[in-house]
Amino acid sequence: MLSAGIAYATVAFGELNLIASIVAMFFLISYGLLNYATFYEAQSQSPSFRPRFRYFHKWLSLAGALACLGAMLAVDLKAGLVAVGVVVGIFQYIKRTAGSSRWADSRRSHHLHQIRELLLAASAELEHPRDWRPQILAFSDNPQRRAGLLQFASWIEGGSGLTTAVQVIEYQGIGMRKVKEQAELELRQDIARNGAQALSLAVVAPTLQAGILSVVQAHGLGDLRANTILLNWLGQSSHRLLELHNQEFGRNLRVARFFGCNLIILDAKADKWAYLMESDLKGHHIDVWWWGDACSRLMLMLAYLLTRSDPWREARIRLLAVKPSDSGDQSLDELTRMLDDVRIDAEPILVGPADADTLAEYSAESALVFLPFRIRRNRVVDTFGNPMADTLFLLPVVALVMAAEEFDLDAEPEAGEVGKRAKLLDDLDRARKMLLRAGKRADDAAEAAHKARRRALELKSDPESTDPQSLEKAEKAVVEAERQAEELARRAAKAVAKAEIAAREAEDAGILSDEVEKE
Repeated sequence: MLSAGIAYATVAFGELNLIASIVAMFFLISYGLLNYATFYEAQSQSPSFRPRFRYFHKWLSLAGALACLGAMLAVDLKAGLVAVGVVVGIFQYIKRTAGSSRWADSRRSHHLHQIRELLLAASAELEHPRDWRPQILAFSDNPQRRAGLLQFASWIEGGSGLTTAVQVIEYQGIGMRKVKEQAELELRQDIARNGAQALSLAVVAPTLQAGILSVVQAHGLGDLRANTILLNWLGQSSHRLLELHNQEFGRNLRVARFFGCNLIILDAKADKWAYLMESDLKGHHIDVWWWGDACSRLMLMLAYLLTRSDPWREARIRLLAVKPSDSGDQSLDELTRMLDDVRIDAEPILVGPADADTLAEYSAESALVFLPFRIRRNRVVDTFGNPMADTLFLLPVVALVMAAEEFDLDAEPEAGEVGKRAKLLDDLDRARKMLLRAGKRADDAAEAAHKARRRALELKSDPESTDPQSLEKAEKAVVEAERQAEELARRAAKAVAKAEIAAREAEDAGILSDEVEKE
């Protein structure tokens, strides 16, 4: 009945040429999309795409798709644009209203191929301090507290990092695989339920420490490695992973930090977190307690990334620096210049001799506090050595931070490994040029000495016609030429030694072997 209705409407319209043009548009779109689909599938390098046609080539498919589009616009520009608009509209409608797809398409395969290409490209480049971004492992075994942890992780990512929700399960036996699959399913469900942008990872291990070691060392692909561990502060908890008064937890933290992971412990009690989530954060303070070390710089960066998230865009960062001396104005000027240099909008405030009560005095009314912590005798304490639970009692939501790496807020482009390698290459190039110059000068001196000796021998061979003064002068020239030749030969030997050292240092640094072989 639908086909009959379309046929009758077409006949009744009375303009078959117009109808033919429209029909041609959609036939060409069908052919063009078929060509583009095969190109897209081939471009993704999917192992499942194995065309039987032996002369198939992806660029021929792309040419066919472009030819169809060109033919559409050449036949009838308006009809072609209308047809393209209709197809795009249908695609958007289906994309927004259709349920789960009943078949696999090429998009995921294409994304995996892009990941491969980009990871290989990133691995080919040297890591630089300016490239740092948070790659977070969020450890949690509690679905209720996991939601807040993932929300905080998304804030401090600042749209530039990546979060993986991790659960370590202590288990042994033949049921390990089933336990792992169930845990990963629950993780994915929690991530989807909270609308978080995160990956999931469940690890089954005989002991908790073995599981943490496995995750910290093996997580990631290529240069995309975790550099930050995030977990909840639970205070008095019976759980071995999150019990901060348990010495085993302190040892686990030390292990994670030893392998280069920064540590963040989120203290977000239910009432304080609920108040934070319900508040309008415009004009609220984010406090960073500053001691001028790597941890302080990391906290300042995290606070800045926090302000790139929508709820925190209008929040204000306060840099609360513990006063190092009586020169208050000078220190405040230095802080202001530092903030200006690193281009972070924050209000510097000098604090006198500080203790736990001072923290509460300044930060009790703030929305969020970044605070460094220490590990003493495998126990978490504040920077003054006090038990952390006593310090957190009067504070709002707190992120406890410990840096595991030197952190540069404003690294120069030539800083880091890139600069070191460039310097080694410069030294190698300079040593090579010095060697060439010294070798040439030594060869010239040796040639001059040889000519001087030959001239002296010629004079000696004809004593009757040789003036004694000329002979004496020739012999002195020989002595001077030989002395100069020996001196330049020693300099050439030193240049060879320096070039060998530069080449060896360049080779030890992993610089391309052809650069070394040239030397």
